Amino acid sequence: MCGRFILLSSARELVEEFDLEEAPELVPRYNIAPSQEIAAITASPERGPHCRELTYLKWGLIPFWAKDPSIAHKLINARAETLDSKPAFKSSFRKRRILIPANGFFEWKKTVTGPKQPYLIGREEHVLFAFAGISDEWKNPSGEIVRTCAIITTDSNDLIKSIHDRMPVIVLKTDYALWLESKNTDSEDFRKMLESHDIENLVITQVSPKVNKPDYDEPDCIEPVENFDSLADLYTQGSLNLTE
Repeated sequence: MCGRFILLSSARELVEEFDLEEAPELVPRYNIAPSQEIAAITASPERGPHCRELTYLKWGLIPFWAKDPSIAHKLINARAETLDSKPAFKSSFRKRRILIPANGFFEWKKTVTGPKQPYLIGREEHVLFAFAGISDEWKNPSGEIVRTCAIITTDSNDLIKSIHDRMPVIVLKTDYALWLESKNTDSEDFRKMLESHDIENLVITQVSPKVNKPDYDEPDCIEPVENFDSLADLYTQGSLNLTE
């Protein structure tokens, strides 16, 4: 699964990576959690061929037909294997695919004793990349449009499998246009994007359990755990929520 990630890149870096006309300046985020608004890249065909824009969506999908918005808590991720068959995902997968910029994501590994150990997974030097995502628009009782999204996951590749059996689908830059614009989601090239594959320069870093607290968003969330005086002390701090 993918339940937490980071976005550190500047607006200029996002403009260059995703071929945007412009992007607002972003504040670095060290612990992005579900239910929060996140940056997303969408196709904008009304502005011209291959045009894209940066927008903000609430993380946790609410399908357009939903009666209860609390369904979003269960739909922060969408399994690649059920995109075509699950009613919550099918329409969004066909019509509202997005890219979600990130510099890394967190996963938790079970330990023999004690709480799960968090790890940050990303490219060397926090190089920018993108998750595959889907979005939808839901109208609340007062008529307001709520725009939401989910991150697509697949089986973990060989590097990540030792930590978790699922990982977010990472779209290569050469496939951005295919993911955002393709009308043929059954093509072999399109389906290959949803499969587990090795990612160049991907590294795993053991980090502090401070990241376990969803409202804690500070630079030390991504520091290697070796930089802390005592990991054991962190585990015993009553101020930390140490459940993943």
